[in-house]
Amino acid sequence: GHRRDKMVVHGFLLHNSKSLDQAGGSKSEDEVVVWASRFYDSEGNDKRSCVRAKAVARRVQQEFRVSRCEGNMEDGKGLWHSRAQPANHVSRGVFRLSSSRIFSKPKVVFWIHKSEALCTLICEEKTNVLLAANQLGLIANAIADHFGPEALQGAKWVNQRPEELYMVLDRLIPSGHLQFLTEVDVKKELADLVASLQKSAK
Repeated sequence: GHRRDKMVVHGFLLHNSKSLDQAGGSKSEDEVVVWASRFYDSEGNDKRSCVRAKAVARRVQQEFRVSRCEGNMEDGKGLWHSRAQPANHVSRGVFRLSSSRIFSKPKVVFWIHKSEALCTLICEEKTNVLLAANQLGLIANAIADHFGPEALQGAKWVNQRPEELYMVLDRLIPSGHLQFLTEVDVKKELADLVASLQKSAK
């Protein structure tokens, strides 16, 4: 098998990057929509699981908006001009959460923006930062590869195939373990999953 770090992933979230009013819905204070979540310890799966997921997703949305605003530059005359990002630009970031009423211990949160979605990893404090950031990028790509690009554009597909999403996650971050995976490893894991799904469908 692949070399694993100790269990450091507290949870994974897939959620919207746009507020509801931007997305054409009604404007609401509660603008975070968590499409899917997976927690790997007892704290993550307690009765506050939904509250915890939304709180983290809301903070990630805020961080994402700040990163987008940093694309604007002042011209010296007090005027701001938007600096166009290249089409293949990927917004990503990391921040620390202190212990609080929803987390008994501090956490490090990694996020990446793809299409209309934000993919988020909630990790223990002493996580290998480079490994976690790299694996999150591979997970986001794996979701798009396995389910199609529309998988990162809305919750509809998750509602139709939730168990399959968990199967993908269980292969890439089994029981909350970060793995030293390459793109080749991920493609093999997805191919193996497809083969097992086809076999079970017969």
